[in-house]
Amino acid sequence: MWQAGTEIKQWKFDRVMKEIQERNVNAYSYLMRLDPEKWTLLHDGGHRHGIMTTNISEALNSVLKKARVLPLKVLVELIFNKLVKYFHQYREEAKICGIYMFKSPIRVSGTGNNVYNFRLNNKSCNCGKWQTYTLPCSHVLAVCIENGSRTDTYVLEIYSRQTYRRTYQANFHLVLSENFWRDAPFNLTFYPPNMKKERGRK
Repeated sequence: MWQAGTEIKQWKFDRVMKEIQERNVNAYSYLMRLDPEKWTLLHDGGHRHGIMTTNISEALNSVLKKARVLPLKVLVELIFNKLVKYFHQYREEAKICGIYMFKSPIRVSGTGNNVYNFRLNNKSCNCGKWQTYTLPCSHVLAVCIENGSRTDTYVLEIYSRQTYRRTYQANFHLVLSENFWRDAPFNLTFYPPNMKKERGRK
């Protein structure tokens, strides 16, 4: 299923689906009932930008792996300090971020010699990579280098230097001491947890 979901060419997708059908008809029938836009790069319209995971919690756990045993107050402070550090780091990188020219490597293995057609106006190539990753593929870059065109004109605004800088331009404000907090317009009442002691030793 993963191989089928990550294929970006129709003929390769069809080939993998045929293999699944030959190995397990029930699995094939299940996948055919699903909306392909929800699980395949080929049919998602480029909305995933090539990303095939939504498990952001795992990424957060990896950052806080050793800190999860800390008290809540210390954990919140650690998260705050890490965010400040990350934003500062990426903000500094954005200041020196430039425009880069990409060049497609020359193959010496004898493979290739395939013909690809692409349309600059609607940002598409029949290799499928431009639509999937929303970045110009090597075929477009090769032609731009050949005729002296600027490759950055075919990159989406979300990948621009301006967008990158705006992402990390926010400032963080320290939380003042509780002596400076304003009184809350409501009352908080805390009750001890309802714990029933069980028999036996623990």
